[in-house]
Amino acid sequence: MNQLKGLIKKEWMLMRFWLVVLFILNTLGIVGIPLLLRTWIDDVPIFKTAVILAGIWLVFSHLIAILLFIVSLQLDMKRPDIWLHTESSIYKLIGTKLAFATVLTSLSLLWIELLLVILQAVNSDPEFMTFGQLLEMKVYVFIGIFFSILLNLIIVLFFWVIYHLIRPYVKGFSIIITFFLFIVSSIIWSMNSTIELFEKFPRFGGINIPIPEFIQRFRSYENYEDLTFLVGPTIYVSEIIFITAFAIILFWVSALWFDKKVRI
Repeated sequence: MNQLKGLIKKEWMLMRFWLVVLFILNTLGIVGIPLLLRTWIDDVPIFKTAVILAGIWLVFSHLIAILLFIVSLQLDMKRPDIWLHTESSIYKLIGTKLAFATVLTSLSLLWIELLLVILQAVNSDPEFMTFGQLLEMKVYVFIGIFFSILLNLIIVLFFWVIYHLIRPYVKGFSIIITFFLFIVSSIIWSMNSTIELFEKFPRFGGINIPIPEFIQRFRSYENYEDLTFLVGPTIYVSEIIFITAFAIILFWVSALWFDKKVRI
């Protein structure tokens, strides 16, 4: 427990600056831009504009989490003799960074949600979205984004380890090769889409998700489907087990390779 507390404290000291930067950028983007547009164009709806900007920010939230994760890893890799030569296992060392990047991004998203709640209270637009609908949508989106970010970071960890495995042999080409492998893997995954994969996978334990009617309406709007991260109305326990097992195995393999092949 003391080891974990120490790792958390160290990670907080390392990454707290970036949390402040995210909060400032969130505030300027979600509140500042609509207010600035309002000074130029009188009929710009502040709350509706903020919701659209929040949706765009959600699109980039995965990239933000990845950048935080990579920055944290690379900062400690500047002094691997200090970071890696501890009594903590490699799973704790990397797991703490993975968890912190997910939590920091989630706190950033929660701050955006709070800003939207404040804007809704000050500049309400019930014809577009009521306060209750806003909270319902935010809970719906946040849960999906949280687990999506966590899975993406584990995938990024896998390719980051590959990068460090091949770097001693190919030097400066390691980034290009790693990026190429990532692109090829993404194309192969796209050719064998998630839907096709899950259709072949035995399904059981169906859980119906009550999708709010106003969120469903967004599907009919151009370009809104990509911003709402909508999923099907039914998820299956079998799918959750499959994805969880995949994430755990990938994290275990990545950490093991790093510990055996990269750790000094």
